[in-house]
Amino acid sequence: MLTRMFKEIYAYRDLLFALAYRDIRVKYKQAVMGILWVFFMPLLAISSGIVFRIAMAIFSGKPLELASITGVMVKTIPWLLFASIVANASNSLITNMGLITKVYFPREVVPISGMLSSLFDFLISATGLVLMLVGVGIVAPYFQGSGGETAPPMVVSWNLLLAPLLIALLIIMACGLGLFLAAANLFFRDVKYIVQVLLQFGIFFSLVYFTYTELGQYGWVLLMNPVSPILEALRCVVVEGQMDPVLWPWLGYSVIVTLLCAMAGCWVFDKAEYLFAEYA
Repeated sequence: MLTRMFKEIYAYRDLLFALAYRDIRVKYKQAVMGILWVFFMPLLAISSGIVFRIAMAIFSGKPLELASITGVMVKTIPWLLFASIVANASNSLITNMGLITKVYFPREVVPISGMLSSLFDFLISATGLVLMLVGVGIVAPYFQGSGGETAPPMVVSWNLLLAPLLIALLIIMACGLGLFLAAANLFFRDVKYIVQVLLQFGIFFSLVYFTYTELGQYGWVLLMNPVSPILEALRCVVVEGQMDPVLWPWLGYSVIVTLLCAMAGCWVFDKAEYLFAEYA
């Protein structure tokens, strides 16, 4: 099944890129800020996270550390990528009903084109994130008290090679969920509202604005969200330069869930594909 799906997608790759280009162009063509929205939305999410960290520092009576701010920055961009892929894919069949009912092509092309559109935004946002981390590293020492030391916002080490693998894991999980939800949303139109609510509040249950260690003995509860170990691992390899040994078993759990999501999403999408034109 997977081999056939990949062959069909490759055969219709021109249509895939055309749909992705259309999504990108339509998204920003008539927007006043245009492509600047790619930077504004992550900045808004990061700013919300920083405000959340400041509130935590005030209520706990502990000083606000630079590492906590950079941790929020590092985890926010991948979370937005995950949420964007799931949201775009889940609603993709509905927004392309005219195309689905008139022309034959592998339907997987539609949700995957939305994924490519989200990846375009992510690449630009990730570039901005790297520049922000470099800027924080340059400016931070000037705000440090005399005689103090400031930890760098990003530790360059061999562990950074794990970051692309973790991002890929997040993308595969999002694609699997997106395929499943795209099919479900076509049959049950209220699925999109459930997805919107879950993604809106999911940022608080995915350890984006805080770490599992800050929750003490209850940190493992939020690590049961398979997205959380991936984001925490990203924070560790980027901000701390090393992987927390506690996270390895949880990453294994995330890998298993990712594979199950990918296989289940592809299977459900494939089995329901012949009904898409009828319900569209």
